[in-house]
Amino acid sequence: MIEKYKWYNNLIGWIVFGIAAVVYLLTIEPTTSFWDCGEYIATSVKLQVGHPPGAPLFQLLGNFFGNLALGEVTEQAKWVNILSAMVSAFTILFLFWNITYFGQRLAALTGKQQSDASVIAVLASGIVGALAYTFSDTFWFSAVEGEVYAMSSFFTAMAFWMITRWEREADKPSANRWLVLLAYIVGLSIGVHILVFLAIPAIVMVYYFKKFHNVTWRGFVAANLAAVGILGIVFAAIIPFTLNMFGKLEIFFVNTLGLPFNSGTIFTVLLIVGGSGFGLWKTKQMAKPYYHQAILSLLFIIIGYSTFVMLAVRSNANTPIDENNPEDALSLLAYYKREQYGDWPILYGQYFNAELDRNTPFKDNTPIYERDEAQGKYVVSYDRKGTVRNFDKKYMGFFPRMYSDEPNHVDNYVAIAGIKNKNQKPTVGQNMRYFFKYQLGHMYWRYFMWNFAGRQNDEQGRFELTKGNWLSGVGFIDNARLGPQKDLPTYLKRNKGRNHYYFLPLILGIIGLIYQFKRHSKDAWAVFLFFFFTGRAIVLYTNHKPFEPRERDYAFAGSFYVFAIWIGLGVYALIDYLKVLQNKMGTIGIGALTLVLVPGLMAKVNWDDHDRSNRYVARDVAKAYLDSCAPNAILFTNGDNDTFPLWYVQEVEGYRTDVRVVNLSLLNTDWYIDQMKRKTYDGQPVPFSFDREQYKFGTRDVVYYRDMGVKGRWKVSDFMNWIKSDAPNTRVKAMSGVEVPVYPQKSLRVLIDKNQVLQNNVVSLKDTANIVEYIDWDINQNVLSKRDLMVVDLIANNDWTRPIYFAITVGNSSSSYFFLDEYFQLEGLAYRFVPIKNQGSKDPLGLGRVNSEIMYDNFMNKFEFGNMQDPNIYLDETSRRPALNFRNIAGRLSKQLVREGDNKRALEVADRAMEMMPESVFDYNYFVMELIEAYYMAEATEKGREHLMLFVDRLEEEINYYNQFKGEKRKAIAQDLGSAQQLLGFLVSMYNQYDVPTQNKTLQETALYQRYQSLASIKP
Repeated sequence: MIEKYKWYNNLIGWIVFGIAAVVYLLTIEPTTSFWDCGEYIATSVKLQVGHPPGAPLFQLLGNFFGNLALGEVTEQAKWVNILSAMVSAFTILFLFWNITYFGQRLAALTGKQQSDASVIAVLASGIVGALAYTFSDTFWFSAVEGEVYAMSSFFTAMAFWMITRWEREADKPSANRWLVLLAYIVGLSIGVHILVFLAIPAIVMVYYFKKFHNVTWRGFVAANLAAVGILGIVFAAIIPFTLNMFGKLEIFFVNTLGLPFNSGTIFTVLLIVGGSGFGLWKTKQMAKPYYHQAILSLLFIIIGYSTFVMLAVRSNANTPIDENNPEDALSLLAYYKREQYGDWPILYGQYFNAELDRNTPFKDNTPIYERDEAQGKYVVSYDRKGTVRNFDKKYMGFFPRMYSDEPNHVDNYVAIAGIKNKNQKPTVGQNMRYFFKYQLGHMYWRYFMWNFAGRQNDEQGRFELTKGNWLSGVGFIDNARLGPQKDLPTYLKRNKGRNHYYFLPLILGIIGLIYQFKRHSKDAWAVFLFFFFTGRAIVLYTNHKPFEPRERDYAFAGSFYVFAIWIGLGVYALIDYLKVLQNKMGTIGIGALTLVLVPGLMAKVNWDDHDRSNRYVARDVAKAYLDSCAPNAILFTNGDNDTFPLWYVQEVEGYRTDVRVVNLSLLNTDWYIDQMKRKTYDGQPVPFSFDREQYKFGTRDVVYYRDMGVKGRWKVSDFMNWIKSDAPNTRVKAMSGVEVPVYPQKSLRVLIDKNQVLQNNVVSLKDTANIVEYIDWDINQNVLSKRDLMVVDLIANNDWTRPIYFAITVGNSSSSYFFLDEYFQLEGLAYRFVPIKNQGSKDPLGLGRVNSEIMYDNFMNKFEFGNMQDPNIYLDETSRRPALNFRNIAGRLSKQLVREGDNKRALEVADRAMEMMPESVFDYNYFVMELIEAYYMAEATEKGREHLMLFVDRLEEEINYYNQFKGEKRKAIAQDLGSAQQLLGFLVSMYNQYDVPTQNKTLQETALYQRYQSLASIKP
């Protein structure tokens, strides 16, 4: 085997690759997923511009794979997902080779690398470590969906493998070709994600240890500082400097020299090529190999980064999805730097309660330019001079971890850090408490333990004892951390995300870490830097706010990749520690045992919650949103999950392209308003009446209320005329001295043209008499953002030819819906704005009146549910969440049909809801009570009782489980216990109202009441 080690290493590496590829291909999602996947797939298939900082290389490769569907639009998403599966399998291949590389170096130090048993030990290490990562929670999740994180891991793994190839050939004249290729890979990877940057310090240290054999403390410290410095240069200097140079020279050539557009860009390209060529020639002439290598590497990084040209080209084509509109170098720089998301302090800055220092002048910021075709030059669309003021230094400090002033963030800062007075600057101890408890503990170590100890469930938790924690399966440890783990209620016990590894991957990795540090400290330090920068350094940089809208474990996949190297080396360490390194059978035995106990166990328990085959929930929910709308509608959405899947089905599958989806978050930007005013496929332009000069960036971004003594009501058209006006009386001078727009009236009136309403079939014939003559609209807020103005403008100019809808997930308050909710009509997963005022008390489960005719047709005949009723298909928390909305609207519809005397169709709706969202898949919750009550109201008492009693059984399990908790843990679950008891009380009241009268007895005489008395008496 010794002579054929290279052959075995390659062969087994490819076998491991094959295993990973088969696993991922068997478990990929067949269409789009939630979160960013819909956007990435749509922008890949049609080469459009997604959200900053962009992923052009991913899109180019995704487009190639999408074309392998051979025109089958419903298969294109699957092929983009296959791309993720395949690059994930290649990541595993490079991981295997990285592990065997370090294993060989350990074997060389022990002097036992010449034995067949040692070769087997090295290969076994590679197999176990690579397969452990194959089946790890976070990486498997990313491997089966069309997202950038799988490909980002691939480039990171390949870059680290390349430095090991250079290290093996460093003494050969041709070795530096690996460094040039590595630089190119770094440049290319920017077109996917910037994770690969974090491998740079480790790469630099491998280079240092190879070139400098006599390592001193001074040299070691200098090398580490240089490694961090190079990371900073690549991340924050090279690309921003290059783009800035493009932008400045473009403006100079066009505005100053009067040359055509793009002349400065062309000159900059020639300057880079010419300057690089001269530098390479000169350094060769002067025999400066290091400088020559540096210039060559920088050039190849820029060449790799050139994939971003695709975004500018496609943005100039005005594609339907064109986020941020990065059409030139300056806008591409802002796009790359993610300026729209703002910045945050890292090492020094403000705390959440920082006040502005009104004694210091405003900062001057760079003006924003845009192309003016008529003038043939770039003009300043907005001069940001004077828009930023320094914070008072009393509220600033080093390493500020609590900086966001949003109220929900502040409340959580206070709770987590134990702050008594939120008006005072947090102490160092409070700051560090938040850092260690939340940012490190919750946002890193919890995820780390998910992958290598076990996971409690897939419910996103904050600090709850029953949600989202890591869980090993070792009883006394789990009981001590989280409370009792026996007699679990059904909803916890059957959660497919409940996985136990019994610490085995973690222990094996720690053994490998210790062993490598003891036997080869140089290699161990390089690997540790890789581990640190892809894990804890991300925590330091991102400075997470509490709490994130979704789990962020994918951000740390690189760190988990590195730990898998140590898991592999742990196998070699065990073989060495157990003294069987010269024994082939003993080595094979230990290798086989660790293979079964670590990756084998992980594969077994993780399969059911990573197998997404036959899951179509995201796609079908997106279609349901669109099917809730009448033809040619305008649908307002807000979040990622009620927008990106809709983009996917419209862009890729061409479904209901007549509906214009308007994302309210993006509607605060001028570039998005531009796009909404253009026709897209079958979707007509959104009829905003603003001219671009009236909504461009820096113009009417925010309008403030000012009481000017205006009485009565304004017609909404008069209100908009005021907003659009540049007259002096529409402006006031702020404390900064800058004039800001104001509005003096909140009470508006929308006049209704009844003929237009009837002509366009806005309401049903039976509701004709309910059409109001006008809508009195009270905008009860003191600040209007640009998106608010656009919605008001649309209402003001609406002639009822375009149906206007709001997704039911836009918000949970009247202000979320611009105070229009009294005129909403529920027709599915969207509220339609209609000129009928809702009468009577508000429904606690939703807004608006229910149009039973339209909604029945939508729910029963149009909506599909993506196989969510199949208990064999894995639905993660995000995929289960739509059931809340479906149950909610089904309950409201069913009860409305009962009120209309149509018990037959009411039962059909309730039955379909229970069939598509059965209790075996979706736990009973507050929203199912509407359906239970609908059964009772429709006189299907037995069905109502069946579901009610099952719900009671489940709540009894919960309450008895919570009753096991003691002490401080009892306090932690008090809210959960109280919620379960409250739901039980609601059910008992419903039982008393509908079921008890049929039994000729009082509630107190029923067995249910006796159970209730016992369970309700348990104190939190």
